[in-house]
Amino acid sequence: MLVSESAELRPYIEESLSHRDTNVICYDNPIKAMDNLEEIEPQIILFSATDYPRHWKPFIAYLRSTFSRRETIFILTVSDAFDETEAEKAECLQVNAIITEALSGEETAQRLRGIVTRYYQSLDVRSAARYMPSRNDAIRFMFTNPYTFRIVGCEVIDISSGGLLARPMFPEETSRIDTYAVVTAASLLLGEKIVSLKMKVVRVSDAIAFEYVDIPLDTEQLISAYLTERISPVA
Repeated sequence: MLVSESAELRPYIEESLSHRDTNVICYDNPIKAMDNLEEIEPQIILFSATDYPRHWKPFIAYLRSTFSRRETIFILTVSDAFDETEAEKAECLQVNAIITEALSGEETAQRLRGIVTRYYQSLDVRSAARYMPSRNDAIRFMFTNPYTFRIVGCEVIDISSGGLLARPMFPEETSRIDTYAVVTAASLLLGEKIVSLKMKVVRVSDAIAFEYVDIPLDTEQLISAYLTERISPVA
């Protein structure tokens, strides 16, 4: 989805993201675009803060009430007048990326592709490169069953930048948990660091596959750095 007064950007965006077989829907009315979010379910949104300086904040706030930063990538295009204070607000509102240059040229196209490659997740985020901890790795995971409020301790089978697969130590503690259940209280121990997570269940068998939801950027970076340093990825 492109929200901009410049509809002529459409072919440029389609060409830049052709590796994703992208179909670009253009809006020159941000209110109408907001009204159609749930119907369209866009994977990527490019929004011109230069064209609509008063609309981007309520737009992203509404978007994040329905779609996480992994489900819909929100890229804000801005001018040089976009200051540090506004950039901090963008980070707080879970904007995925900010582009200050004009949307033209191969260099910007490469940056767009890089942003999308970094954040894009298919419907099953478990397709991301996975890491299999050994017994010597200090990785522990537990969560609160959202239906029974019991704490469930788990063995981490594999973990990635997009989620993890965990086997409950006591399967009876996972009663009523099914696909798409949302876990709002989960803790992950990585070495000496403990991070709090919100997660969505992707698949349930003897183990449970989780996707991170609305993960803060610093937590995402911590997980990626830890895994990159200690564990080799497996397909």
